[in-house]
Amino acid sequence: MALAFACVATFALSLVLTPMVRAGAEWAGFVAAPRGDRWHARPTASLGGVAIQLAFLGGYLVFQPAIEQTFPLVAIATFVFAIGLLDDVMPMTPLAKLTAQLLAAAAVVTAGVRLPWTPSVVANDVLTILWLVGITNAMNLLDNMDGLAAGIAAIACAFLAVTFVVNGQTEIALMPALLGGAVLGFLCFNRAPATIFMGDCGALFLGALLGCISLLSEYGRSRNLTAVLLTPVLILSIPILDTTLVAVTRRLAGRPVSIGGRDHASHRLVALGLSEQRAVGTLYLLAVLSGCFALAMRWLAGDALLLLLLAFGVALLLFGLYLGRVDGTKAKAAGPVLVYETGGRSVLLLRDADAIDGGYAPLGFLEDDGPETRRIQGVRTLGRNE
Repeated sequence: MALAFACVATFALSLVLTPMVRAGAEWAGFVAAPRGDRWHARPTASLGGVAIQLAFLGGYLVFQPAIEQTFPLVAIATFVFAIGLLDDVMPMTPLAKLTAQLLAAAAVVTAGVRLPWTPSVVANDVLTILWLVGITNAMNLLDNMDGLAAGIAAIACAFLAVTFVVNGQTEIALMPALLGGAVLGFLCFNRAPATIFMGDCGALFLGALLGCISLLSEYGRSRNLTAVLLTPVLILSIPILDTTLVAVTRRLAGRPVSIGGRDHASHRLVALGLSEQRAVGTLYLLAVLSGCFALAMRWLAGDALLLLLLAFGVALLLFGLYLGRVDGTKAKAAGPVLVYETGGRSVLLLRDADAIDGGYAPLGFLEDDGPETRRIQGVRTLGRNE
């Protein structure tokens, strides 16, 4: 009951704060303009992470019991939030942001919180720093389509809270419950069509805090140590998958990983023919399945666990390899119209206003006859089942 009440409280607070932050961002001119390497097609207020952070912090100060180890983690995540906010206001270089993130991760290790993945303390410290920096940037990269990063973060919070409850860590479970409520309140305004983005301050804060929260699990209470150690990886598998996909494909293409683009998993799903909402929903579903799998593993052992791990790993690998072959840059959002380039031709898709999922109906081929002449060929009206 306390978890639900805390979640509802931060949800309500975020629901009130987000429109206020949106109005302030629009007034101050902090608006994300459409760009060639971004998905959104209209100017949209940024800095939504301010509402998320304030809602969480307010709930934390009221509800969180005096658990000593959580205070430095919240302070460090707040520092990362400040770095993101500074980057939103005055863009920083990738090196400067990475340096700040490394310092924040080192501070977490100094506070005595680390991953217990190896017998070596030094190795665990290094792995913890890599984990925190990786998840922080993974959430930032995942913020590439309306409602995606916020929804995945909310799902991760739900499964982390359940994990702590199963561990008997009911007080620690308040942390993801409070964060999840704050994110859900923001999501009401960030789902498609979004009226506000979380910005770097929100994405980096979510990544840093989720990474920190995942370190708080007490592994000694489970009879299945391997499953518990893999729980945070599975719960956050979608940000990890998207980051890996983007990093590998950009490196193979000779592009810097830090430069944005329409080559994320969500963009590739749209290029396959899904609407934006269905692409985001597909990744939501995968996140839920990964979370359920993480919980189910706790009660498995031996060959059954090994077989399930192998099957899940292979399925995720094949999914990533398949998406890696899709050119997400060919799917372009342009308000109510989407242009998909294929076979040397541009297919013009018109948003179907009657479709529940906001999908697109093929309209025809768009061809250029010169700088001043464009015509649409093959225009026809499609029935609902065509």
